Parts: sequence; structure tokens; C-alpha cells
Amino acid sequence: MSDVEWHSVALAPIVLVHGTEGLIADRAVQRLRALAKEADPSVEVHDLSGEALGPGALAQVASPSLFGEPRLVVVPELQSAPDSLVLELLDYVKTPEQDVTLVLVHRGGNRGKKLLDALKKAGVPRVDASPVKRAADKQAFVAAEFARARRRIQPDALVALVDAFGTDLAELAAISRQLIEDTTPDPGEQPAQVTVAEVHALTSGRVESTAFAVADAAIAGKEQDALQLLQQAQLAGADPVPIVAAIASKVRSLAKVSAPNATPRSLGMPDWMLRNLSREAKSWNDRSLARAIEAVARADHEVKGAGRDPQWSVQRMVMEICRARRAR
Repeated sequence: MSDVEWHSVALAPIVLVHGTEGLIADRAVQRLRALAKEADPSVEVHDLSGEALGPGALAQVASPSLFGEPRLVVVPELQSAPDSLVLELLDYVKTPEQDVTLVLVHRGGNRGKKLLDALKKAGVPRVDASPVKRAADKQAFVAAEFARARRRIQPDALVALVDAFGTDLAELAAISRQLIEDTTPDPGEQPAQVTVAEVHALTSGRVESTAFAVADAAIAGKEQDALQLLQQAQLAGADPVPIVAAIASKVRSLAKVSAPNATPRSLGMPDWMLRNLSREAKSWNDRSLARAIEAVARADHEVKGAGRDPQWSVQRMVMEICRARRAR
């Protein structure tokens, strides 16, 4: 079995797409569909899923045809296929039809190992759809996205993009595509390299929402989540001042709803907000809230010029808020 990249996989009697990274698996299938249509617009396409997975399902769509028309047969969830189909496939692998391209998508797990071994022994081309975990591999993925669009991105911008959106490959691909479209020059102009400034401009809205996500996680006492979100915001170029402001707003609101006889009218907030904050306030008392307010005040003072390391000031504030909640 020979491994091929999703963007270079070619039509073959049988192709295996194997791995849990949905984006890569889906792209491989889309490419094969496009290649089949390009080779012959009259190609018949069959998806063997759901109700189409009954006994003899493969034979119905892949048996020799009287007219020899090409067919593309996709099994999109091989790891969940019924035993009857697996048995059919084990027989089919021995003598595949030449006018059929059979695409088998196995999205991980141990089920179907006997069939996977048979495919390997038969030398079936395999698209590796394993998760892309290392930062360097994600950067290579983004660089390839730009290269296929005949665009370039500065190394620092590449790092910033992966730092901001690297937790989800599909999101990273979508943001890369958006960045390519947003920076496409007018006809006749030479495309310039995408810069760090352009990446930061695109991520600014995300950073703002991340600041409130940091606040929510810190108030809930989820220190690890809060610090991870904070790191993402900082790597994306977030200014420490609005992050502290978002957390300060959350802490102030928490203190307000903790006051006796607090009502939506007296606090000037909607009913749903009061209900949500009141639930969160049950995990706090006067002492822990005072510690949180003190941590926010110190961080606010430091990020506005009194401290040497604004990023550390924000990180320490988040840790102190989480620990104040736990120590109430």
C-alpha cells in the first residue's frame, strides 16, 4: 500500500482514505469526485451509506455493466459498515472492476482491521488522514494552501495564523482561504506576500471574543482552560488592556448580582443575564470576590504602564481569580 497526499491522489480501482482528520478525508473524496467527473461527465456516483448499506449493496452498484459506463462508489463510513458489506469488500478486493473507482473512507478505530490488512496487501493507494498535531506540520499545511492559490505568506504571518487558529484544521483552512480572498490584488497587479499586520487585522474580532471567553473560564475556576485561551489571544497579538477590561466587567457584574435584593431593573441588565450571573455567583462569597477584584485592579494598573511585563500581569490575574474561587 502506497501513501499519497490528498491533493495528489489519482483515480484507481480502489482508494483507501484512512484517518480521523475529517478535513483531509473530505478533501480527498472531493478531489476524486472531481477527477471522475472530469474524466467522464456521465460517470455514475453512488454513496453507500444509511439505507443503501443492505445485503448485496456493493454488487448492485459495482457489478459489470452492459454498457461499461464509469462509476464512482464511495463508502464514507467504512469503520461503521455492516459485516455483510465488509465480507463483500473482502471478495471485491481480489478482483476489482476496472470501470469502477471504489473509495473507502475509514475514519479511525480498530473495526475492519481484516479488510484494512487485505487492502494493504493488495497495494491499494492510501490517503493518510491522520490528525495534524505539530505546529510545524500545521504551518506546512497553511503554506501549501497559499502555494496552491499561487500566493505567498510571510514566515511570521504564517506562525501568527497557526497560533491563532491552529486548534482546528478545518477552521485554519477556512481562515487561510478568507485571507487569500481578502488580499487578492486587482487584475494586472502583482500579488504581495501576506503580512503579519493582515493576519492580526483578520484575527482582531476573534481576539475580542476570546477575551470574554477567558473571563468566563476564569470566573468558572477553569484555570487550565482560561490560561490556554489567554495564550491564544496573546499569540494572536491581543492587547492586554481589553483582556483585563473584559475580565473586570465580568467580575463587577458578579459582585453586583451578589448584592441583596438585586433585580434586573436595579442592575440595568436583562433577566437572562441576571439568572446566569446568579448561578455563577453561588460559587463565590464576599471574601473570594474581594480577592478577585483586587487581582483585577492590580493587573489593570500594571498593564496601563505600571508593570514591566503586561502579559505576565494578565496571566497572574487569571490564576489568582481561579484560585480565589476555589479557596472561598
